[in-house]
Amino acid sequence: MLTAEISKETFLSSNVLDRIRLIDAIYSDRVIHLSSMQKTAGVLMHMIYRARSRAKIVFIDTQLHFPQTLEVRDQFREKYGLDIVTVTPELTPEEQNKKYGTELHRFVDGQPLCCHLRKELPLFNAVKKFRAKALITGLMRTEGNGRTDVQPVGSDPRIGCVVFNPLFDWSVNQVDDYLRQHGVPIHPFYAKSYASIGCAPCTTPINPGENDRAGRWRHLSEPNGSQPLYCNINYSDKLNETQKKI
Repeated sequence: MLTAEISKETFLSSNVLDRIRLIDAIYSDRVIHLSSMQKTAGVLMHMIYRARSRAKIVFIDTQLHFPQTLEVRDQFREKYGLDIVTVTPELTPEEQNKKYGTELHRFVDGQPLCCHLRKELPLFNAVKKFRAKALITGLMRTEGNGRTDVQPVGSDPRIGCVVFNPLFDWSVNQVDDYLRQHGVPIHPFYAKSYASIGCAPCTTPINPGENDRAGRWRHLSEPNGSQPLYCNINYSDKLNETQKKI
């Protein structure tokens, strides 16, 4: 069983729109879609709109995003009338720099703390505020790396939520086809060779032949070729990184 109410067979045999409807039928407004404003988030926000889901769409504004990312958020609000809740960290970037004496994202040992402060903690606060019992993310197995084994459903013990990944079995082509077919807004940086878009200081375009995550934290790449791949706001990413280090 995926949950006490949704069987694995029912979830797997349903299309993504019906998966959203199944989640809505059980969790109502006690579910959060954590939206990054990237392509997969665009698909899910449009599905939530089509399904008339009561899911709370939460956008974490790290206050370090590209202005274009905020513009995409506003496009979804205007085009579909979505109530997108924007949450921010407790400290501004300037206050954080002053507290820790440096820009944490510039250093290998500082990046995890920066992501924790600017992404994880705001998520935790949003879950508490909305009394959420479930989380919807856009993780897909075809993203590779630590997401190859993404399951349709999991859990996040940090926040006590069931985690649903309705797109877990989709391909990049399916995402692109859906966005094109429905005229869904797309972040303009995808047309500039960006494949994964996060905070501005930690995101760069990728070169031909590079992994889609190569543009994230490129400035923290080490001599052995390793570099951070995830911010770990998704618990499955965090768990994978922890197991990799054991």
